[in-house]
Formats: sequence, structure tokens, C-alpha cells
Amino acid sequence: MKSFKKVLLPLAVVCAAGCFCLAGCGDKGSEKPKEPVVESVTDKEFADWGIYTGTLTDGIPTGAGKLVTEGYTYEGTFEDGFKVTGVGIKTQGNETFKGSFVNGVLDGYGEVDYGNGCHGIGEWKEGRLHGTSFFTWQQPGGGYDIYFGEWSGQVRVDDDGYYQFNNGCWYQGEFNNDWINGKGVFHWVGGNYFDGEFAGGSPVKGSVGYGQMDGVQGYIKVDEETGGWSWYTGSLEGVGEIVNGQPVTAE
Repeated sequence: MKSFKKVLLPLAVVCAAGCFCLAGCGDKGSEKPKEPVVESVTDKEFADWGIYTGTLTDGIPTGAGKLVTEGYTYEGTFEDGFKVTGVGIKTQGNETFKGSFVNGVLDGYGEVDYGNGCHGIGEWKEGRLHGTSFFTWQQPGGGYDIYFGEWSGQVRVDDDGYYQFNNGCWYQGEFNNDWINGKGVFHWVGGNYFDGEFAGGSPVKGSVGYGQMDGVQGYIKVDEETGGWSWYTGSLEGVGEIVNGQPVTAE
């Protein structure tokens, strides 16, 4: 009769996920993940970047900190390592930028003081005004011009933007090619106004609009050559006959 040698085999078990395995196999030699190295540094210099004060995680800026370079200083959060992405304040010469940054430029809601009397606050994209924003310009003679409306790539584009001049005049309406172009209403100091088509900030020559001249309201003709105003006499679609700016009532 043959004799059999007794051999002990590992216990077979079924894992919770349903897989078949041998007890005690597969886990030997596994190491725990390394804990990140977090440290606080002061005036740590990084070549080709700047001098950093704040928190480093595994040698990379994280959380709140301050960066000083030859061109600018940034103080705020660092959300993407060395890319200056986060929320903070950036100063560059006389200019101050506040808000949300991506790769060192405003992207999202922010505010800029250019140090020369110009000031912008609102939406930015890739460092340019883009979206609904408020902007002021200081004028040589004193006072400020103000614009509130939509921008696209630092250019004014709006179907109903608002521009206030430092002399008291104001306009509300369409902006195209970064200026008053399209339909809108322009109000002059003293009460006169023109509701019609504009090109380059002035009523379109040869056009007819509604407005006020010398305290009287009516339809106004803009001279084709001089741009001067006169009461309109003629016909208008939807209104009928106009004599000296006033509609003629049919008998």
C-alpha cells in the first residue's frame, strides 16, 4: 500500500467582492502611502520664479502665501503650484489687481486700480474685461467718465449699456466696436435729447429720431452734411404725416 505525505495548504477564502483567493496571500510587503511633507517657509527663493513666503507641500506652494518677483508682488492663495492661480492681490508698479487669478492674470470677478484714475470692477477673462463690468476714466479737465455694461475682450459691447460723461451728458443704448454705435438715447446738459441711430457717438447724419429741442419734444431730422437738428416734416412708417416734428391728426 502506498503511503501519502501530509501537506498543509493555505486556507482558501472567498473575498467580500466574490473573488477566490488564498488566505494570507497578496498583502505581504505592501507599504503605507507616504505622508505629505508640509512646511512653512520664509523668503524661500525659487529660481526663475521668485521669493516665496508661506506653506509648501512636498516642495510645492499650497494654501495662502506671498510671492515677490522682479515685476510684481502677489499675496493670496496658491491653488495650482507655481502658476499663481487663486484668490488674492497683485501689485505691479502703480497698478493693483484684486480678485480671482488664473496663471497670474484676473479670470473671474475682480477689481483693478490702474493708478492713473482709471478703475475697473466686474468680470474678467484671461486678464481682460469680459462680461458685466463697471469702469471709470479720469478726464484731463477733471471729473470722470463712467461706463457700465457688457464687455468682450476689453471691448464695450452691449445692447443697453450706460455711459456717463464728466460734463453731465449721458447715453444709454447700443455699443458696438467699443463705442456708441447703434440705437440709443443721448441726453445733453440743458434737457435736449435724441432717441435714434448713432454712429461714432453722434446721431447718424440724414436720420430721423425723436427728441427734445429747446424745450419742445418732437421728431427731429439730422442734417445730412452738418449734423445739425431741425424739426422734421414728412412721413414716418407707423406714425403717418409729420409737420414741424409733430404728427398730423387725420380729420
